[in-house]
Amino acid sequence: NLFKGDGHNRKYPVHGPVDAKTQSLFRKKEKRVTSWPVLIARVFRIDVKADVDSIHPTEFCHNCWSIMYRKFSSAPCEVYFPRNATMEWHPHTASCVICLPSHQGLKRKRHQPNVQLSKKLKTVLNQARRDRQRKRAQARVSSKEVMKKISNCSKIHLSTKLLAVDFPAAFVKAISCQICEHILADPVETTCKHVFCRICILRCLKVMGSYCPSCRYPCFPTDLESPVKSFLNILNSLMVKCPAQECDEEVSLEKYNHHVSSHKESKETLVH
Repeated sequence: NLFKGDGHNRKYPVHGPVDAKTQSLFRKKEKRVTSWPVLIARVFRIDVKADVDSIHPTEFCHNCWSIMYRKFSSAPCEVYFPRNATMEWHPHTASCVICLPSHQGLKRKRHQPNVQLSKKLKTVLNQARRDRQRKRAQARVSSKEVMKKISNCSKIHLSTKLLAVDFPAAFVKAISCQICEHILADPVETTCKHVFCRICILRCLKVMGSYCPSCRYPCFPTDLESPVKSFLNILNSLMVKCPAQECDEEVSLEKYNHHVSSHKESKETLVH
């Protein structure tokens, strides 16, 4: 019997035929493999065809077999080896009496990588990755410009340039609409926790589809809710400069509309 022992004590001939279970696995994948050296070379990157029986082991243990089987069955093998590490043919465990003798005698041939080809391939892959990143960035910019045109709110929403205080960029972004980039007006929050002006998000959902413009998470008009009260309090307390000519007043965002209406009554020109 070629396969000696039971369970984890089973041994397999290095140059012998592939066992029935492994053959069945490859039949399901519509591939034909009859001997172990081909599989050993693919998994462990070791050429055992030129092995000398008096020097190299003629059998391998069940642990080696398990690793090969897991490899070709697409099962996760990180339990045995890290994803990017080179798999070692010998020894897998200190107690393995089959793999242990492989430390003695001549070393097996290893496939030598073509350094020049590897460098060229790495360059091509890096260039392709950079191209993909550039295209994604261009698509994001293009999408943002389209959304701004859809919202078309420059005449009704306030620019962040009117803020009376020079806040950090991260804070300004937090109190700005992610579509029009103006100070939030009648803000609403999506289920994915992004905040927009109500009119901007409703227009974008109608034209571009039912997803969040920031992260593309599914979003519908019925999902929109008012942000938490503490956020609204901070937003309403922000001081903004009055855009009316010859008016240097700074008013809170909450009182802004009332203040501006007083200028309209006196027919002063507003500059946004």
